Amino acid sequence: MLRLRPYKMSDARRIVTWIADHDAFSAWCADKLDWPLTEASLEKCHAEFAERDDSWLMTALDETGGPVGFLMMTKADYIADSIHLGLIIVAPACRGQGLGTAFLELVLSYARDILGMKRVTLRVFDHNAPAKACYRKAGFREVSLDQACFAHGTECWDCWNMEALL
Repeated sequence: MLRLRPYKMSDARRIVTWIADHDAFSAWCADKLDWPLTEASLEKCHAEFAERDDSWLMTALDETGGPVGFLMMTKADYIADSIHLGLIIVAPACRGQGLGTAFLELVLSYARDILGMKRVTLRVFDHNAPAKACYRKAGFREVSLDQACFAHGTECWDCWNMEALL
């Protein structure tokens, strides 16, 4: 059984182990955090979000209460009933088992049933096929493509804007 709760700093020691290399890091956070990912950089992110009314971090827990997923909910707009997801990640050992889809379905239920949102958005790099497939399975659809919007080394990555209507 998967559970969802607000992020706690004790989650950081596991989350930092989920990023294999700089390419995976960039695909995950578009370099919005410092590489290499450390517990301190997650603490800084958590502290920044604690000061904002429209953003927070969430953790998915497995049946033992251990962290297996992490994301941010941001840009909460209670007039437009919309929220944006980012920094979505699932523990590597749990990938390919449907846990990512279950995590997102839980987040969508939270957004709809607890927050009263009608629209959830996210962005994903075009080359990240497993993530796009997971988002589609959870109910997201591609809305628009931003071409060459992120420079990574000698490459420029395209990014899809996706949404789920609740």
